[in-house]
Amino acid sequence: MPRTRTRNDNFVVAREAIVINVGGRPVKYGQIQVRHNRTGNLETIDNHNNIVDEGDEGIPYAFKENQKVSRNHPAVQECPGAFIPIEELDDVSVVVEA
Repeated sequence: MPRTRTRNDNFVVAREAIVINVGGRPVKYGQIQVRHNRTGNLETIDNHNNIVDEGDEGIPYAFKENQKVSRNHPAVQECPGAFIPIEELDDVSVVVEA
């Protein structure tokens, strides 16, 4: 028997207005050991003159409250808690088309 599908099976809506940054990562620096001037102990700190990984700003995606989004969107995969299925929405008439 064929599966019945509703028009909204592959969509979710944003719980609130949100910006999700997909793929961003911070800059990584090399480490150096230095001697603490008061205690004399060796400590490891970041060497800001030696950048190991440049990092990435990522791609920001902005969503309005109740905006309809595909389940396969990278932002939904990154932060699934920010979205709910359309069926769980109280008033379907408030869905905002992208």
